[in-house]
Amino acid sequence: MKNNFIKAIVLVLMCWMAVEANAQWAVGAKFGPTWTTADRSYTGRIDETYSPLVGIDAGLLTRYNFNDWLAVRADLSIMLRSHRMDRHLNYLDPVYTEYRNIYAMLPVMADFSFGGEKIRGHLLCGGFAGYWLQADQYGKTYWMTDYYVYFNDFDEKREFNSEDQRFTAGVVGGIGLSFDVVHNGGFNLDALYYYDLVSYHKGYTHLNDPRYLNTLSVSIGCYYKF
Repeated sequence: MKNNFIKAIVLVLMCWMAVEANAQWAVGAKFGPTWTTADRSYTGRIDETYSPLVGIDAGLLTRYNFNDWLAVRADLSIMLRSHRMDRHLNYLDPVYTEYRNIYAMLPVMADFSFGGEKIRGHLLCGGFAGYWLQADQYGKTYWMTDYYVYFNDFDEKREFNSEDQRFTAGVVGGIGLSFDVVHNGGFNLDALYYYDLVSYHKGYTHLNDPRYLNTLSVSIGCYYKF
C-alpha cells in the first residue's frame, strides 16, 4: 500500500513537471471600444426604446498556457457600459436619457488556440464578475402645466440606492487573434461579448422588472511572454 502511494505521488509530480515545462505566462494591456445594450421587459412601457452607446474597455490581461493549444486567460479592466433610452409619445419625442455606467470587470476564460507559431486564432469562453463603480446620466427631461410642456437638459452623477445591484456576473465568450512580433512578445486583437445573468436593478416588491446589460468589447492589446 505504501509503495503504491509513493508511486502515485511520483506520477503526479512527473505530470505536474511536464505541464510546467510547457507552461508559459503572458501579461499585457488592452484598450478598445464597447457597445452596450440594456435588456428589459417592455410590459407597460411601449413608449420607451433602448439603444447601445459607445464606451471603452481598458485594462490588463494575463494568460497561462498549459500547452500550444490550451490556456486560461484572466483580464482586469475598467469598462464604460453606456446605453440610451428614448421616449416616443408625440410631445415627448425630444425626451431621452443616456446612462454612463463604469464597471470593474474580471473575466476568466478558457483559451483554445490554433494556427502557426507567429499568428494564432483564439476561441475564448468562460464567466465574469463585475462591480458597478459609478453611474452618471444626462439627457432631456420634461414637466407639464395646464397649458405647456417644458423641456430641460440635465447632466448629473446618480447616487446609488437600495434598488441598485452593484455586483454583476455572467458568461463571456468571443474570438481573437495574436501576433508574435518578437520571440517573447506581440499584439492581440479580441472581440468579446459579455452577457449579464444578474439584474442591475433589484426591483420593487410588487413588480417583476429585471434589467440586464449586454456588452460587446473589441480591443487591441500588447503582451510579453515569460
